[in-house]
Amino acid sequence: MNPLHAPAASCPPAHSSDTAAAVARLVEDQFVDTYLRNSGKAQIGLFLSAVVAALIWNGRAHSVWPLVWLAVFGLVTGWRYLKTADFVLAGQGNGRFRRVELTLLVNGILMAAPLSAFAAYTELERMAISIILMATATASTTTTSGYRSVFLAFALPMLAPLALAWALAPHPDATWLSTWGISVLILFYLGFLVNVARQVAAVFVQSCQYRLGEQQTNLQLKAALDVADESNRAKTQFLAAASHDLRQPLHSINVLVATLSLRPLDADTQDIVRLLDSVNQTMSRQLDTLLDLSKLDAGVVVPHMASHRLDTLALAHAKALAPVATAQGVKLVADNAPAIAVTTDDVLLRRVLSNLTDNALKFTPSGGSLRLSVWQADGQAHLSVADSGIGIPPEAHHRVFQAFFQLGNAERDRQKGLGLGLSIVQRLCNLMGISLRMESAPGMGTTITLSWPLASTLPATAGSTPLQALAPVKPGLTVLVLDDDATVRQSMRLFLRQLGCQVLEASDTAHAVTLATQHPVNVLLTDQRLKGDDTGIAAIEQVRAVRPDMTAAIVTGDTAPDRLQAALSTQVPVLHKPVSLDKLTALLAGVPATAVTVERDHLRSD
Repeated sequence: MNPLHAPAASCPPAHSSDTAAAVARLVEDQFVDTYLRNSGKAQIGLFLSAVVAALIWNGRAHSVWPLVWLAVFGLVTGWRYLKTADFVLAGQGNGRFRRVELTLLVNGILMAAPLSAFAAYTELERMAISIILMATATASTTTTSGYRSVFLAFALPMLAPLALAWALAPHPDATWLSTWGISVLILFYLGFLVNVARQVAAVFVQSCQYRLGEQQTNLQLKAALDVADESNRAKTQFLAAASHDLRQPLHSINVLVATLSLRPLDADTQDIVRLLDSVNQTMSRQLDTLLDLSKLDAGVVVPHMASHRLDTLALAHAKALAPVATAQGVKLVADNAPAIAVTTDDVLLRRVLSNLTDNALKFTPSGGSLRLSVWQADGQAHLSVADSGIGIPPEAHHRVFQAFFQLGNAERDRQKGLGLGLSIVQRLCNLMGISLRMESAPGMGTTITLSWPLASTLPATAGSTPLQALAPVKPGLTVLVLDDDATVRQSMRLFLRQLGCQVLEASDTAHAVTLATQHPVNVLLTDQRLKGDDTGIAAIEQVRAVRPDMTAAIVTGDTAPDRLQAALSTQVPVLHKPVSLDKLTALLAGVPATAVTVERDHLRSD
C-alpha cells in the first residue's frame, strides 16, 4: 500500500487538491523518517532473534548451513545498520517507499530460512521458532507504521511458510487436526495483524494531518505576527514623521514666544504671551511623550544604575506634587518610611513616579485622595501609588499598559494626554528590573505597586545635586544655524539676536562650510534631517574641519528610532524640538552638557 493513499475511513476529506498533495508528501516524509529512525534498533532485535533460531536449527541440521545463514544474516544486518538511510534516500519520490519494501522483503525471506528444517524440530522447538517469527511480525506493525504493502513484504514471507510448515510437516506426537489447526490459526493471526496494521496506519496518517494542520496554523500565526510587526513599524515611522513635521513649526513658535518674553511688553501682551506659552508647553509635553516612546523603541535608553534612597526620592516627589494635588482638591499623603536603598536610575524612576501620579490625578475627582507608600518586606523594596479614583474594570487591566489606550476619554481631551503614560512606565520598569503589579476595580480606586530587591548599602548622599545656575550668554557670540526650514531659521535668528548673538544661516552643509570658512563660528546649531541625504552629523564633521574649536549641538524634531540612535551615538548634545529657553541658553553659555542635563526631562540616553 502506498503511503500516499491512506485508508479512506481514517482520513477526513481534503479541502483542496493542494491540501491532499501536502498531506501525501508529509505522510511519505514522516513514514520514511520514522522507518529510518527505528531501523537500527529493529536490526539489532532481528539479529538476536536470528541467533536463537540459528542455534535451534544447528542443533537439528548437523551441517554448516545454519552458520552460513547466520553469517549472511549478520552481513545483511551490518549493511542495513550502516547503509539503509543512503539506500532509501537515494530513491526519488515514491521510489523511497519501494526501497523500504525491498529491504524488509529481504529480511522477511531470510527470517523464514530456519523453517527448512521444520520437520526435524521437536514440538518445543517448533513452538520456539513459531514464537520468534510471530513476535517479529507483530513488532513490525509499528516499525512499518502499519502500511499494508510494507508490513506484508516483511510478515508474509515469514508467516505464510510457517503456516505451510505446520500443515505439511506434522509431528509424530501430534494429530493432523492440531497441526492443521495451528496452521489455520497462524493464517488467522496474519489476518488479525493486517487489520491491526491498517488501524496503526490510520492513526499515523491522522497524526500527520494534525501535524500539517499545526504547521499551517504556525505559518498563519507567523504571517499574522509579521503583519503586526510591519504595522508596528509603519506606526513608528508615521509617528516619527508626524512628530518631526509638528516639531518644526512648534519649535518656531516656542522660539518666537521666548523672544517676545525677553522684550518689554504691556500687561495685556504679557498675558497673551503667557497663554501662548501655556498652549505651547501642553503640545510640547505631548510630543515629548511620543519622543520617549520612540526612544524606548529605538533601544537608546540606557539606565544609569546606582544605589539611591527610595524613601527620599518618594518624599521629594510628593513635596513637588503637593501644590498640584492641592489645586485639584485631592488630598496627598506620603507615608513616613525608614531608610530604604535600592539600585535604580533616579532620573528614570522619577519619570515613572511622575507618570503614575499624573495618571492617578487625572482620574481622581476633587475630594479624593492619593497616597504614596514605601516599605520593605522579604528582602524587597516596595513603592505604591494608590488613588481613590474611578478605578479600572478587570477586563481593561492589561490594556491600560498598551500604547495609546485611554480609559474614559472618548472625547480625546488633550489635557488627559495621549494614553502613553502607563505604557512608558511598564517599559521603564522592565528596563530597570522593577516588577509592576496593579490592583483596581470600578469605584474602588487603583493601586500600582513597584517592587525590586533591596540594595546592599545605603548611598552616601540622598537625592540629586541641584543644577548650577545658568551663566549669561557671552556677548558677540557667533552662532551658525543650519536648518532646511526657513521658518525655523528666521525664528532662531530673532531669538539669538535678542540674546546678543551674531547669527549666520545655512540651509545645507555646503553653505554652512562656506560660512564657517568666511566667519569665526563659535557655535553650530544644526538639524539632524536635512534635504536629500544631508544630515546634521555630516555637517558637524565638515564644519569642524574648518573650525575645530567650535561647539556643536544637534537640534532635531526627529523621533524615528534609527535616526535617534544615529544622533545619540555622537559626542555632541542632542536638543529636541521644541527646545526650551533654559537648555539653549545654557548650551550657548558654554556650560557642559552633563551639568545642564540636556536629556534629564526626557528619558536618559547614551
